[in-house]
Amino acid sequence: MTADQIPEFVAEILATGCPIYALGRSTYVIAEFVLPEELSESVSDEVNAICERYGDRSHLQLEIAAYLRSIDHGIEDPSEILH
Repeated sequence: MTADQIPEFVAEILATGCPIYALGRSTYVIAEFVLPEELSESVSDEVNAICERYGDRSHLQLEIAAYLRSIDHGIEDPSEILH
């Protein structure tokens, strides 16, 4: 994955109905665990396919987190995800 693909990657993840959040300034989480049980398997399969298609993102962790914060998908307290 390249830095210019970050907005497209995030948009595709969000289009599945699965939330994605920056946690603080240095990391992010794809929050499959907050999905209703009846959707979790199909959405998980979609998310995994997207992640495989984009490939390794570890070198872009800070940039992805920054982009997520820029679109109001950043949180400081992980417990906020569950609300």
